[in-house]
Amino acid sequence: MKTKSIIVLYLIIFLTGVAMNTYSQGIDNSGGFVTASSTNYIKLSGSSDMTISGTTADQTTLGNVAIDFTGTGTYKLTIPNDSYVSIDGNLTLADSLLLEANSSSSMASLITNGTVKGAYGIVEQHIVQDQWHMVSSPVSAAQSIVYTDCYLYKWNEPDSTWAFITTLTEPLTVAKGFHLWSSSSAPTGPTDVEFTGLLNTGNYSPTITYNAGSNKGDGWNELGNPYPSALEWNSSWTKSNVDATVYMYDGTQYKTWNYLLPMASTLPNGEIPSTQGFWVKANAASPSITIPNAERVHSSNTFYKGGDELQDMFKINVSGNAYADEMIIGMFSDATDDFDSEYDAYKLMGIEAAPQLYSYGNGTKYAVNLFNEITEDKAVPLGFRAGADAEYTFEAEGLEDFDTSIDVYLEDKSAGSMINLRENPVYVFYAENGLDEDRFVLHFGIDVAGTGQNVADNNINIYSFGDVVFVNYQLDVPGHVIVYDVLGKEIMSEALGTNQLNKLTVNNGRGYYIVKVISETNIETKKVLIN
Repeated sequence: MKTKSIIVLYLIIFLTGVAMNTYSQGIDNSGGFVTASSTNYIKLSGSSDMTISGTTADQTTLGNVAIDFTGTGTYKLTIPNDSYVSIDGNLTLADSLLLEANSSSSMASLITNGTVKGAYGIVEQHIVQDQWHMVSSPVSAAQSIVYTDCYLYKWNEPDSTWAFITTLTEPLTVAKGFHLWSSSSAPTGPTDVEFTGLLNTGNYSPTITYNAGSNKGDGWNELGNPYPSALEWNSSWTKSNVDATVYMYDGTQYKTWNYLLPMASTLPNGEIPSTQGFWVKANAASPSITIPNAERVHSSNTFYKGGDELQDMFKINVSGNAYADEMIIGMFSDATDDFDSEYDAYKLMGIEAAPQLYSYGNGTKYAVNLFNEITEDKAVPLGFRAGADAEYTFEAEGLEDFDTSIDVYLEDKSAGSMINLRENPVYVFYAENGLDEDRFVLHFGIDVAGTGQNVADNNINIYSFGDVVFVNYQLDVPGHVIVYDVLGKEIMSEALGTNQLNKLTVNNGRGYYIVKVISETNIETKKVLIN
């Protein structure tokens, strides 16, 4: 590709920066940057290819721009993959404008603030073979022929089905997302594709639906960034009956971003890269959403990218089999123990080879699980799915910002152990694929009567989860447990194993029960709830 950088000026523009050399026929930009207002006009013409670069997001701004090459050849203007260009006025294309991408998935970024005319935009997209992508078209009237030799699917929310696109003329509807797989085996799929057409600009209001129940999509809608630049998911989007969290796939796992609580997000920021698809979750009938043109941003994020400190929240990371996953759990004043569409995030499963970690309750799997203030002992079950028979590592991150009056323990039911995550935030274990997905429980212990001594610090800790009473009995001497109903009737009585976690299943129905533990040295009594 020729890269001659000659620009012909028709009206005045402002030049700012260094290494800007002027010539009678135009400007050779060899290191500075150009800024112009929307009232200025610049025409790029001549009889050879041109390149315009702007490697700093806020320093290459043009006014009204026309691209119209002379001569009999086919020429184009290229914006390299590491460049950002803003056009404050109108863009008129009589010849090609190429936005490059490269194998590291960085992409040229173009933001236009006026009208766009001429279907000569070319946007490159790099595809990693043998992994799923969520994709979207940055030009109008694109068709599935763009993805020849790929496996391309579209999601239908009303009946929760995937449709395999088999024709080359399927419209890639603007602002709609698609699932894509490019194979390295026959038929070999591409690693690079080009969208050609009229570059998208303006607000878009894609159709989204909500259908709940068996064989329904429960409001999951796959959308896509319609612009040749990144797009910020924030409170400026107009939406109704749609959760505050966006879900993006990085090739291995789904990441989340909640614009109301950026700190409770597993995506490093709220930017949706160009040509990237994403999920949103409608939560009631008649949902709607508008993608705002005003929220386009220049971003260095790769095709797929935190934020603030986690206050009274913390992460648990898991790694193993060369992959990783993470979840967030904690307290927030407006949250409840049920799923909160404004604060919580669902767990969407990644690839089978990667470990999957989540919390669950009331039939919901959470990637982000926030609840109100913890005022009594609380147990939260964790789901863990091993990607292969391997050694895995849990690591708690951010507990120093979580209420220090609450002890946090990880129970490994398979090993019969209880780990104090404040003292030992890293836990290594072996797991087999397909086994013991409900192996772990997270326990929160509360300060007893304001004494400064947490329940979990006692030698005897009593709590319940579901229909099971747990007695963590860390004494060497024999002990005994008795369970009574609220009327004082004895329900069960058992000897306790020393220095271990004891479990008793209560089959007498939902309600409160009194648990008494008797040892040679003391007696502990506690009321628990059985569900």
